[in-house]
This record gives sequence, C-alpha cells and structure tokens, in this order.
Amino acid sequence: MKLRLPRFLALGLALWAWPAALPAAGLEVAFDAANKLYEEAKFAEAAAAYDKLLSDGHRTASVFYNLGTASYKAGQMGRAIAAYRQAEQLIPRDPDLRANLQFVRKKVNGEDKSPVTWWRAVLSLLTLNEGTLLAAAAFWVWCLLMAAREFRPAWGDSLRRWIRSAGLTAIFFAGVLAAAAYVRFGDVSAVVVAREAVVRFGPLDESQTAFQLPDGSEVTVTDSKENWLQVRDRSKRIGWLKKDQVIVLNQAMSRTK
Repeated sequence: MKLRLPRFLALGLALWAWPAALPAAGLEVAFDAANKLYEEAKFAEAAAAYDKLLSDGHRTASVFYNLGTASYKAGQMGRAIAAYRQAEQLIPRDPDLRANLQFVRKKVNGEDKSPVTWWRAVLSLLTLNEGTLLAAAAFWVWCLLMAAREFRPAWGDSLRRWIRSAGLTAIFFAGVLAAAAYVRFGDVSAVVVAREAVVRFGPLDESQTAFQLPDGSEVTVTDSKENWLQVRDRSKRIGWLKKDQVIVLNQAMSRTK
C-alpha cells in the first residue's frame, strides 16, 4: 500500500509500504517496524532502519522511497535526495517519487533553471530492465521470423517486410538501451550528505578551500585519489572533497565509504 503525497505540499506522511516487495516474513517485519518508527515521528531511527534493510541487500524501490521520505523529515536533505534518486532508477515514472524529489531539490537549490535536453528527459523515464526487455523482444521476433522463412520458403515474400521491420525495431531498441545506459552511467554522480562540505583545490587537508557545498548539493565525480573525490558542481566549479562527505550514485547504486 502506498500513502499518496499531495503533489505540491510538504512531504507529510508519504510512506510507501510494499511488503510484497520483501518476500521473506522477517523482511516484512523489519519493513513494518521501520514504518512504525516513521509513524511515531522517530524519523532518524526510521531512516536508520530502512538503511539497514539496504545494507542487508534488500534494495527495492519501496525501501529507497521510504528512506528518502524519512531522511527528509529527519532534516537530512542529501540522504533524502540520494535515496530518491536511487529509487528513480527502479521506478522512474512514479509520479509521487518525481514530486518528492523535485520538492526536496527545491528546498536545497530553489528553482532549478538548468536546461535538460529532451532526449535525456525521455530516456530517464525508462529503466534499464525495460530497455533490455524491449530490445530482446524485438530481436527474438526477428529470429522467429527468420526461422519461419527458413522452414517455410513459400512464405518468404510475405515475411520479407516483417523481417525488415523487426530487424530495424531491434536495432532501434538496442540504440535506446545503449543511450539509456549512457544517461544512467555515463557520468558518476554524487550527493553531499555533510552539513557543509569543504571543497579544496587539491586532494590534501592542507589545500586551500575553493568553495563550500551545502547538504543536498548534487555533483558530478570527475576523478578520485585515495579518500578524495574531484567533483564538478552545477556552476561548473571543480575541486576536491573527502569521500565520506558524499553518497556516490550510479555505481551499482552503492554507497561510498
């Protein structure tokens, strides 16, 4: 069951309860316990409980979604954005998720005037599993038609157009899959989870401060060195910050330690 969020209001009690996504009874108990902590307004404890489920390998959209909501209510903007963005990789078209993510981003950045290309916007609505399924389905239709032509030569003329169409469709969806993978993994993104991250000119504690980023800032990772990451922010500023100040996304959806 999903408690729906008023689209343009504060997050309120927007929890997503999908016990069916957690097959084992013990997982359902843990999920319900985390939901109960949220309902009791113990938001930090609820966030920790959802995070524990993720650490145990139960990386479902429902857990990421609820972690984002609990983190926001606990005042952890960066962790909320990171969780919502990871849920977005699994359920990119969910309207409540998109509304929540937009709401928290506005809290951090104000109105976002950054242009988004239409093709990126379209491809972001497709999960990689869906892209793979479409490409595979078109390919197997093409294979079946080719096999039918081999076993029934008399059908050759009537099947020729269908074979060509299926082949072109398979190529098209393979291209869509490649483009979706590029959008998802082409750049390594990270979200600041420290109250205020100090970004330096070099990967040393002694390096001069270049600028600072507040909790919830989203950056692109351009390089790494030991426990430092080189990042680029929305204003195209570049500098180095410590890994423990961010959560790195789109690397198998793993948390940087």
